[in-house]
Amino acid sequence: MAEFRKWTLHFDDGNNLIDGKRVQDPPGFAAGGGGKELVTAGSNSKHLNMDVALLKQKRQDAMMSRATGSFKQVGFLCFMMWMSGNQIHLFSIMMLVTGIYQPLSTIFSVTQAIPQDQSGQLDLLKPRLVFCAIQLAGLAFALNKLQGMGLLPTNPSDYVSFLQLPVASEFAGGGVRLNR
Repeated sequence: MAEFRKWTLHFDDGNNLIDGKRVQDPPGFAAGGGGKELVTAGSNSKHLNMDVALLKQKRQDAMMSRATGSFKQVGFLCFMMWMSGNQIHLFSIMMLVTGIYQPLSTIFSVTQAIPQDQSGQLDLLKPRLVFCAIQLAGLAFALNKLQGMGLLPTNPSDYVSFLQLPVASEFAGGGVRLNR
């Protein structure tokens, strides 16, 4: 039968001996104590400045990813508008209204989507412009769909009702003389 040993954990002096045999360190193990050592304020300011710059870059990248995060939502909305067709039905009009309202409301609330940086170190102009450009692309698709459905007045014939009626210069009757 197999011999069962009880599990034990020993905090030895680091000689890596188990039952008198030397055990190798696992791959990737650093024998120097592991982990990063703390940097004091005056000891190494170059590393501290690099950490601050890295943190700022990560925060800037997070703002940019937040700005481009709405691309999937706008893309899905455009896909739904495309799938609804160009016929005037309840669902296609509902998708069209959503396609116009959603980008406009999110453009006006861009400060909530990408909030102001408390420290004032981040450049938020580029993420906000990217966010607005994505929303404007969705709005342009909705307006194109509106025109494709024939609901956008772009032809001169759409404005015929606003024209003045010309004054009649002749009158014709069916064999009966009309007196003026």
